[in-house]
Amino acid sequence: MTVEQAAANPKAYPLADSQLTKAIHDLVQQAANYKQLKKGANEATKTLNRGISEFVVMAADAEPLEILLHIPLLAEDKVISITRNCC
Repeated sequence: MTVEQAAANPKAYPLADSQLTKAIHDLVQQAANYKQLKKGANEATKTLNRGISEFVVMAADAEPLEILLHIPLLAEDKVISITRNCC
């Protein structure tokens, strides 16, 4: 178990492995460079409702985790990929 996985909430599922975490980090950096990144639960909810989200990354160590629990349900309705990443 890595340090990242130890800090993650055990209720957070699915968790990205280290290789996928690196790829997601690179993708997030590219999105930030192109000014296409939205940050926070509120903005993620807005983009999901508007149908412009293509990919959602959630923090596995969010506290309290309940602030993010509605996002997977919205993503499931809109058929969007979702993963949880720690640190």
